[in-house]
Amino acid sequence: MSVCILRPTLPAQTTSTSRAPKRRRIKHVTCNSSSSQPHVAVIGAGAAGLTAAYFAAESGVRVTLVEKTPEAGKKILISGGTRCNVLPGSVDPATDYFTESSASALRSIFSRWSLDDCRDWITDPNQVGIELAYEEETNKLFPTSNEAREVRDKLVSACRRRGVIFMPSTAIENLQPTHPDAPSSEVNSRKSRWECILVNSSCNGGGNSGGGHYSKTKLTADRIILATGGKSFPSLGTIGTGYEILTRLGHSLHVPYPALTPLLGNHPGGEKLPGLSVYNAELSIKQPKIASVGDNKSKSSGKAKNRSKTLTAERTALLLTHRGFSGPAAMDLSHCFSMAEERNEPAPKLLVSWIKGMDRKAWEHALTDFGGSGGVLVVNILKRQGVPARLADALCAQAGVVPGRKLPELRKEERIKLLEALSACELEVKGHEGYPKAEVTGGGVPLNELNCATMESKIAPGVHICGELCDVHGRIGGFNFYWAWCSGRLAGLGAAMGVVEE
Repeated sequence: MSVCILRPTLPAQTTSTSRAPKRRRIKHVTCNSSSSQPHVAVIGAGAAGLTAAYFAAESGVRVTLVEKTPEAGKKILISGGTRCNVLPGSVDPATDYFTESSASALRSIFSRWSLDDCRDWITDPNQVGIELAYEEETNKLFPTSNEAREVRDKLVSACRRRGVIFMPSTAIENLQPTHPDAPSSEVNSRKSRWECILVNSSCNGGGNSGGGHYSKTKLTADRIILATGGKSFPSLGTIGTGYEILTRLGHSLHVPYPALTPLLGNHPGGEKLPGLSVYNAELSIKQPKIASVGDNKSKSSGKAKNRSKTLTAERTALLLTHRGFSGPAAMDLSHCFSMAEERNEPAPKLLVSWIKGMDRKAWEHALTDFGGSGGVLVVNILKRQGVPARLADALCAQAGVVPGRKLPELRKEERIKLLEALSACELEVKGHEGYPKAEVTGGGVPLNELNCATMESKIAPGVHICGELCDVHGRIGGFNFYWAWCSGRLAGLGAAMGVVEE
């Protein structure tokens, strides 16, 4: 595998993250800003939250980073098979991301921090200081250590060096202006500060039920950055709390749904093909034309939108599992099924051309070329074109082609069905693995309810929103980390700039 190393010029120092205190009762504490230094509170210490905290503190404000679990960046630790695909090698927002919000708003956000500048921030030893390696075959950037823990630890260390105060094992329960009864004009003019009602847990990572000691804490800040994540991997504490808070504040939501999750279904020909990998398949979604107005409750969308009828996966690797389909190609399109399910809409069709670039005409030509051989078995023709042996048998079974059938013996109806199975095979999808296996959450706050330069809420000024809470998700390959870094940076800079201006 071709690897290009992006090396910092100075060694970077790794420090371990803070750990939750041992079993003890935490007293009720009110954390108000007693100094004249502006105060920004970041809720959620994932990739976006750590980035937001870093850039807010770098701008000179006091930053408190609240995290529900005992340690920061737990989702970073499991990403990329614990290798952590930090960034993609290249990016095109139009094809690498999905949003129901304005495409121009998405482009505006990404235009404010290029991929090269983001990579420089990560590799610069005076900033984060992670040595990266570029894998040309996959177009991905990984830490040269191949350790996700290094990424998490160095982000935490960079935040600590800038004075960020961590509050682990602390979950947010509510968020409101310090004077909730004040006139809306006063809140909208940013004169009001914000009060977080927090729940501290000394033993189970953030206020989930399950025993232990708890206490309520009030945290007052000039600006709030919400980076609580979506609903994917709920075992890590992400259960959608941020959505509930934002709804109470008046935001509309594009209904959240699991994204980048394995699909459930049956394999071609009724065969069981677990463990079979196809590396050059072309997957596409064919869905009915559906007119929608946001999530049918959105206050932010006044015009009906027609979703695209076809969507083709950018990646070509498909894995057939014991329960259905996985691999980048299937997972990149999985949101089409989960989104339809969440919104009670007709399910799309998942079609696959098993050899990319070979459409129906190409297969007709291939079968014709072999016709002169006379005794060639149909299944062997498929294998010679690159179809794996087990899959070739299954596709013949699906087309009704009996084992041992020679090409001249192929009936017209069998040929028609075989051509369809090879070039536009409909995979039987029965569902998906849901949030427990979803790498990210789709849907969320519409981008037109945010200031794209600062990620500040237009509904609740003084609150900035980043990461998975926003209606953006990318395909597999480091794109969701790039969104986290970009949106977190804008939120951190925006919050710091806003509070200083006030």
